Amino acid sequence: MENKTNYLQQANRLGLFFVVLFILCFLWFYLRSTERELHEQLFRLTFLGFSGMNLGGFILGAIQSYVWGYIFVGLWQAVSKISIKK
Repeated sequence: MENKTNYLQQANRLGLFFVVLFILCFLWFYLRSTERELHEQLFRLTFLGFSGMNLGGFILGAIQSYVWGYIFVGLWQAVSKISIKK
């Protein structure tokens, strides 16, 4: 049970960190007007179904950022268990 709680805590923290980074990147798009096309293309590459720099894209990107935290922590723990067994 402790391992599952540890996973949830780590994944939640990393997910929230990714959401904060996403918000900063989203705001940076509007604060700095250089390379807007590149910025938007990188969002489209990173987030599945990203529709643009609007409210829908913001919500979708924030949710996916949070989910990426759970995916990365899960992969990290899986790889760690494999490397410990060898």
